[in-house]
Amino acid sequence: MSSQSVLVCSQFTTSADGSISCTQQTWTDTYVLTPDEQAQLELVIGGGFDAGTFTLFFNATLALFAIGFGVGIIISQIRKAKRG
Repeated sequence: MSSQSVLVCSQFTTSADGSISCTQQTWTDTYVLTPDEQAQLELVIGGGFDAGTFTLFFNATLALFAIGFGVGIIISQIRKAKRG
């Protein structure tokens, strides 16, 4: 992680129409993360579980099971037809 100075807003003003504007800006030192570091940090904070990846692999497992089951039924029917 690298430390960099970043311009941030320290005071805000709300107008009558509800819009917010910055009235005072200051420089502050902060840590800047690269995309790789951010992904690793999210993995640690989230406990290492990605719901999107789980859903993808769960659906793929179900699809492969259904395909295998279907192929098994077809092969079974072909074998029964050859016997009789």
